[in-house]
Amino acid sequence: MEPGMVITSGVRRAAPYRSLTALRLAASILCLAMPLAGRMAYAQTVKSEYPESKIILYNFQNTGKAAEFGYYSYIIPDSISTELKRSKKYDIRSFPVTIEYVDSKAPEDVRANAVRLLAERGKEFGADFVITGSYQVENRRISIKTQVFDVHNGKIRDISETSEELGAMLLIIIDSLTEKIDTELQKGAADRLAAKAASPYIPFYRALCGWSLGATIGTVQMLGPWGDIYEDRYKSASLYVRYDPAESGLAKGTPILRNMAFSLQYDYLTADNSEKDEPAQSIFTMRSFSLSGLYLYRIESFFALAAGAGAGLAVSLVEIPGPDIGGTSEILDSRRTYDPSIQLSAGALFLFSRVELGAGIEWHHIFFKDRGMDFTRLYFSLGYRL
Repeated sequence: MEPGMVITSGVRRAAPYRSLTALRLAASILCLAMPLAGRMAYAQTVKSEYPESKIILYNFQNTGKAAEFGYYSYIIPDSISTELKRSKKYDIRSFPVTIEYVDSKAPEDVRANAVRLLAERGKEFGADFVITGSYQVENRRISIKTQVFDVHNGKIRDISETSEELGAMLLIIIDSLTEKIDTELQKGAADRLAAKAASPYIPFYRALCGWSLGATIGTVQMLGPWGDIYEDRYKSASLYVRYDPAESGLAKGTPILRNMAFSLQYDYLTADNSEKDEPAQSIFTMRSFSLSGLYLYRIESFFALAAGAGAGLAVSLVEIPGPDIGGTSEILDSRRTYDPSIQLSAGALFLFSRVELGAGIEWHHIFFKDRGMDFTRLYFSLGYRL
């Protein structure tokens, strides 16, 4: 007979200490299940007093030396997402990428760059909050740090938890962490509603979000028969108003708009061959108004490639100057036309805070009745985002 075992009626029974262990395990499971069941029931019966918040949740960064616990990078945020979704108060979108966790004690410039990155990510996907975090496992203890970033006011709320051991206790730490995150999210929603009610300028501010104003300078090269008349490279200037739906939040729920922008542009160009020994001397001036659609391939939060197409109206004036007498010449004849135009463009955009820089090439075609005009323009742009 084995030590610690008794035989009764041919049936083998566990020793008392093994029964006690089983009871402790059952009690532990029951203790974990009861709060979870209570939270599920509460979530089904209680509705949030605030509107549904949109949340972006990223994988957590492993800042420890134990690489074998790398799978916690997605297990922790996935568990938090599952718990938060049960409350029916949040629309959560998870991304399987990691954003570097910046501690509250980090240098001011590092902290500022982190805020800018989180703000851009939040605005890009029309979110109200961005949740990131880190974890570290040492000696079977796990420490989790979480940040809740409020996209509307740019504030970061830091939350941290530490468990005594891994395993089943991890459920308790995640449950506690989720409760704290939920509290901070509700505080943020309450602050947002209070600010909306307190400030009469909120609608005006939101109307300006996504808009940018700017100017462009460029060098024009005429093509085809017009290039034979105006052989030099000529300067041009433009003013533009651009609207980016992703910046304003209009792209929420409409994925195609996240990479689109729309631009209203005014162009000015003048070409003059009157100072050359040409048989037909003339001065060409064009003013055009066009509306373009842009596709933005966002490589980084501060850099995007752009391709666009647009159409508009060109107001053109051709003047025939007379002989130069005493430093001045009289216009002998002139002709003004109003013609449709189209344009294609390709370039790059750089964003530094609210300042945007651009460079690229454009192709323009004006549909003159007798002979169309084609020209290309290399441009550089400078704008400001409202």
